[in-house]
Amino acid sequence: MILFLVSVVLVLVLLVSWISLVRESRRFNVNGPMPLPIIGNAHMFISKSTEFLNLLAKYSEQYGKAYRVHFLSVPYVIICDAKYAQDVASSQELIFKGGPYSLMTCWLGQGLLTSAGQRWKSHRKFLTPAFHFNILQNFLPVFCKNQRVLTEKLEDLADGRPIDMFPIVALAALDNVTESIMGTSVDAQGHESESAYVKSIEEMSAILAMRIQIPILGPDAIFNLTPMKNRQIKALKVLHGHSTKVIETRRQELKKANITTLDTSNDTGIRNKHAFLDLLLLGEIDGKKIDDESVREEVDTFMFEGHDTTTSGISYTLYCLSKRRDVQEKVYEELKTIFGDDMERDPTYQELGQMKYLELVLKESMRLYPPVPLIERRITRDCEVGGLKLVKGTSVVLNIYQIQRQPDMFEDPLEFRPERFEEALKNPFSFLAFSAGPRNCIGQKFAMMELKITISEIVKHFYILPVDETPQLSADLILRSKNGINVKFMPRK
Repeated sequence: MILFLVSVVLVLVLLVSWISLVRESRRFNVNGPMPLPIIGNAHMFISKSTEFLNLLAKYSEQYGKAYRVHFLSVPYVIICDAKYAQDVASSQELIFKGGPYSLMTCWLGQGLLTSAGQRWKSHRKFLTPAFHFNILQNFLPVFCKNQRVLTEKLEDLADGRPIDMFPIVALAALDNVTESIMGTSVDAQGHESESAYVKSIEEMSAILAMRIQIPILGPDAIFNLTPMKNRQIKALKVLHGHSTKVIETRRQELKKANITTLDTSNDTGIRNKHAFLDLLLLGEIDGKKIDDESVREEVDTFMFEGHDTTTSGISYTLYCLSKRRDVQEKVYEELKTIFGDDMERDPTYQELGQMKYLELVLKESMRLYPPVPLIERRITRDCEVGGLKLVKGTSVVLNIYQIQRQPDMFEDPLEFRPERFEEALKNPFSFLAFSAGPRNCIGQKFAMMELKITISEIVKHFYILPVDETPQLSADLILRSKNGINVKFMPRK
């Protein structure tokens, strides 16, 4: 009798869940698969991380360039088209990040990436001057110095062996971000122990990607019972410890120099012309000093975003160049016209702006391999966006990886053709490597500057040769490759 009652209750629960999900799915005017009771469509996305992007593309072919699915009870609309992406990304209202970003708060807290509302607006406004071009010019010697160290490392490896560029570039990018916007040096390239930070970011990225992809692992009550919880604790200890060390080092440096306030006047009228970390330690938001926890959250956010995304951009650009010797030579010829007879000297800030063809190369590489392949927005009220009826609580996913490979936007989209960026895009929102709209990447000029310096110096010193191995793409928090991003080098001299 008890077994019968349990069975009846179970059937009723499944039936009510199914009816509820079906009714909600009909509130959208967006095509999608029929949800199952309780799990929705979550079972459709259980796959290897290297198959996830292909799955998204497969469902797009089946259901359209905007389609609806349910992860458990949460509705998602996945957008693979620039027209819809334009209305989402450019909206002044849709600035709230999707639910999965809440999984990152154990690491990044309420930093600029994960926060929303008034906190995000005030912090974004406060931090934007830290990336003014007048300040970026001060970072040029730092980038050039760290690039020379990277070049020396590559000279030792330029013997025809395949090299996974990601971990090597990651250390250089870590040196760049800590020494420039954080105002202190950790010499990551000189101390292999610092790679623990890079490895911990990889660990956290993999864990968070798995929790997003397998919704049953999302709730802490379930996740905390898995072995991944202990892995996360260990990774966070390294990540938070590293950021705390960077903050304390800079705090002591300011104390020794007896610097207690920000100099609010300068010849350009730009307020707060200081390193990013100095702003956080000395500045005020809405008339209040920034508390220690908020400082660490922003440092964690920019340490992650400021080195991991640029590492991805640099590594995939080298991979693309390895396949096209003709493109390499065009870059090299452009550099010869800029540097003349002294190819060994560092570029000036103005000369970076003259690297027009290299910029085309970088954009085309990030079109094919966007450092951040997927971004989300959470819908806070029933609304219509770009003709799509969306229900409150929906997470809208912009599939940047697929948007940038659409054949109606880019002829032969899988081909590496830098020249395609010489002309205006059919839709500017078909290229979202730095996102767009109010929540675009605050550090995109910083990133392009670092990418130009790194790639130009490598092309000046080496031929980049291909390896017969295609990257196995994985959509973690950034675009990674499970088998590395491998190339070979041969000295030019």
